[in-house]
Amino acid sequence: MVISVHVPKCAGTSFRRILSGICGARIWFNYGMIFTREQARADLVPEGTSFIHGHFLADAFDDLYPRRRLVTWVRHPVEGLVSNYSHFLRSPGMRDDCCRALHKQGLSLRQFADLEWMQNETTRYLANKKVEDFEFVGITERFRESVEAFCETFGFRSVTSLPQENVNPQRTARGYDVSRGDYEYILERNAADLAWYENAERRLDGLAGQDSKRFA
Repeated sequence: MVISVHVPKCAGTSFRRILSGICGARIWFNYGMIFTREQARADLVPEGTSFIHGHFLADAFDDLYPRRRLVTWVRHPVEGLVSNYSHFLRSPGMRDDCCRALHKQGLSLRQFADLEWMQNETTRYLANKKVEDFEFVGITERFRESVEAFCETFGFRSVTSLPQENVNPQRTARGYDVSRGDYEYILERNAADLAWYENAERRLDGLAGQDSKRFA
C-alpha cells in the first residue's frame, strides 16, 4: 500500500491529477473520510485499493498498513502560508477554522501567521515523521524534477504533461512578493517546517546527483 499525504497548498491537487492517470482504479482519494489514526478502519478503504491520496495525518494508516510506503510533497513555509492566505481570501471555505477566523476577524498576513494551525502546518500533517520515513518527498518549487523522481522510484512511466491545478491566477511571478519583514516573521513561526523542507531538498539534490552520475 502506498500512502500519499496531501499537505494543503503543496501541489497535492496537481499530483492527484497525475496519480489518476497512472494508477487508475487502484487509487482511493481520501478527502474527509479518514483524517486521524483513530478514525482509520479497514472497511472504509475500497476493495482493490493499493494507493491512498488525500488530506490526512501521515500516521493515519500506520496500524492498518504497517508496511505501507509513504509519499508526500512539501513547500517552502513562507510560500505555503502566503498561498493558504491568498487561497482563503480568493475561495473561502468556511468549514475551515482558519478561513473563518481570517474573514470574521479581517486578519492581516501576520495575524494569519499567528494562528496555531498555520504554524508548522507541514510537520503537523506529517505527524512528526522524518524525511527518511518517506519513500518519496516532492518539492513543490521543483515540480517537474520531483515528478520524474517519483516515477523513477515507483516504476511508473514518465509523465509528459504536467497539470497545474489550484494555482493562484493573480500570481504572476514564481514566488509570492512579500516584504522582508513579513518573510522573517513567518519563518520565525515555522522553524520546524523550514528544517523539514531543507532536509527534503537535500535528499532530492542527492537523487539528482545519482541520476547525473548514472547517465554520465
